Formats: sequence, structure tokens, C-alpha cells
Amino acid sequence: MRICIECKDIIIEESLKLFLKEYLVMKKDCDFLISDVKIHTQKPLFIISQNSPFLSIPFSKEALLQALKEFDDAIKLAAQNLLLEQKRILEEKINLISNEFRKEYENKIDEAIKELKTRLMESLNEK
Repeated sequence: MRICIECKDIIIEESLKLFLKEYLVMKKDCDFLISDVKIHTQKPLFIISQNSPFLSIPFSKEALLQALKEFDDAIKLAAQNLLLEQKRILEEKINLISNEFRKEYENKIDEAIKELKTRLMESLNEK
């Protein structure tokens, strides 16, 4: 779990830094952001506030760590599901292309056999 903290409330931010010091990284390297307000970000956002579905104020270190673990697990599961879906789509495309190639190749073989039969028949008829 790699976390970045961006809070408006200094007390919350410092508490989070104290509790999570071993998980803290730069924003560009984090798995998700923790904030006390909704901010625009490309990273998943864990909000800690009065009405937050993730974690409300006040919170204990244990409650924080448990909520963050659940959030991190949910992010990883979503990423895994997305990866599996992309893999399934890629496999379907590969199957479609290989089936089209196989049909085209079978048609070419059928045409070659047909042409060979025609030539053999012409050769036999000439004798």
C-alpha cells in the first residue's frame, strides 16, 4: 500500500502522517490519495470526513488501517477484474482473427486441390 496525503485540515494531515509514515510516498508513486475533501485526481481517492463512506472523524489508528486495507483490497480487486476483462477481450479478438485466417487458408487449400484435380483430369483426358 503506497499512500499520499493531501488534507486541508492540518491536524488530520499530521495525524495521518504519524499513523501511516511507513506507507507514505510521493503523489506520482502512490496507489491512492487520502484527503479530507473531495479533490480532482486521476488516482483513487480515500476521503476522511464527517459523512465519508470510507472513514468518519474521529477515528483510531486501527480503524484507519482497517479501512485503508479494505479500500486497497477493493482497488486491487477492481484492477484485477479490469485486467481479466481486457484479457478476455484480447482472447476473443485472437480467436476471431485465427478463425478468419484458418477459413481463408482452408479456402486456399480447397482451391488448390480443385485446381490440381482439374489439371489431373485434363492430363488424363489428353492421353
